[in-house]
Amino acid sequence: MKIPEPNKTTIKAIIRHYEDNQGGAFRAHLGGSIIGRPCDRALWYTFRWCTDVKHGGQLLRLFQTGHLAEERFVADLRNVGIKVFETDPATGKQFRISACNGHFGGSFDGVGQGFIEAPKTWHLIEMKTHNEKSFNNLVKKGVEEAKPEHFIQMQVYMYLANPQLTRAFYIAVNKNTDELYGERVRLDPVIGKAAIESGMHYCQRPSSEQNQ
Repeated sequence: MKIPEPNKTTIKAIIRHYEDNQGGAFRAHLGGSIIGRPCDRALWYTFRWCTDVKHGGQLLRLFQTGHLAEERFVADLRNVGIKVFETDPATGKQFRISACNGHFGGSFDGVGQGFIEAPKTWHLIEMKTHNEKSFNNLVKKGVEEAKPEHFIQMQVYMYLANPQLTRAFYIAVNKNTDELYGERVRLDPVIGKAAIESGMHYCQRPSSEQNQ
């Protein structure tokens, strides 16, 4: 027989811990990971810290699940002979890109060489987790149509990274079944440049503010 649940439980304490330790939601830059979102107003307000977003513990734990999956992605890639760098050898830190005097930028998951489809080509690596509905749509339509935010994110990162980094490898997992999906993406300089110029537009002060 199930023991009746009290008001305070271990699970509730775990969720509350995530909520109490989530830190500040504000960033000093507009992230390349969100520049592909369709709402101009939301991007403008996000950069200007108009809303202090606080997430529930369950969602925060879901975010953490995505980060934890990255270690397994890296192991899977290395197990089949791909050379993977998760950090920039020059800095020892995560690969980062920036524009607009640092007001626009982001970080990517890594770079790799030795992919069976193009063994000599260095690829930017982007790792994502999906629920089953999202994953099935990704498999059917490809990342550009199914996840335009992710597609533009990779375009921005490639455009601002090393000039020789003109390919990306998008690896995703279905969290329901553990099925994997991989897709190679070619740099489109027009899309990358347009997204960055869009980001710089959001980061500029309105003329009314500049005249004050």
